[in-house]
Amino acid sequence: MTEFNGLFNKVTQGDCLGVMKRIPDGSIDLVVTDPPYLMDYQSRRRVKSEKFRKIDNDVDSHDLISEYIKECYRIMKEDTAIYLFCSWHHIEFFKMEFEKRFKLKNLIIWNKNNHGSGDLRGAYAPKHELILFGHKGRTLFREKRVPDVMDFAKIPSKKLTHPTEKPTELLDVFIRNSSDEGDLIFDGFAGTGSTALSAIGNNRNYILCEIDKEYVEIAKRRIDEAIAKKGATS
Repeated sequence: MTEFNGLFNKVTQGDCLGVMKRIPDGSIDLVVTDPPYLMDYQSRRRVKSEKFRKIDNDVDSHDLISEYIKECYRIMKEDTAIYLFCSWHHIEFFKMEFEKRFKLKNLIIWNKNNHGSGDLRGAYAPKHELILFGHKGRTLFREKRVPDVMDFAKIPSKKLTHPTEKPTELLDVFIRNSSDEGDLIFDGFAGTGSTALSAIGNNRNYILCEIDKEYVEIAKRRIDEAIAKKGATS
């Protein structure tokens, strides 16, 4: 199957499970993914004058997450790694589904160095997100072992292209430590393509899919800019 029907090094618009059916068993070297947290999230940060809209599939999508994790396992090669972002709000569910397929190695804490809002008078200010890190089989780090609490500032509001956009510097750690140059990275909830930017910067290939047409267009633009920048500096 040549390049899995045109999925290589692009963001495909569509439902992740539908796109994943086009990927053969045991094809992916690393999964770095940021699925909906199942909390009906509404960002309060603004782009120009408008708030980001709610994220697709971010409520009542437990079956989607279960099937997605199952499909990730199917498409991954033996002795590979997966990094799956989540939140404490439904950590029991995510952890349970994750451990049905993968050997959980760490619950990584991403310290964003800047807290969110939430219940201003009744809850402590949220300052972190979680990443489930696990193995299919067993895989070793390519670079040095680092602590499981990672300090990376969240992206300033004025620079955000997606309400839950992750810093590429954090993704770089995962991609460099758990894959090799030329490997194939998968993200089924691509947003505006940050996983692709990290893959490009670290000389990896990628397969990304995203259901939201507007975010796909933004991702494509960001990818084109990253490729042009890389070409200009090589």
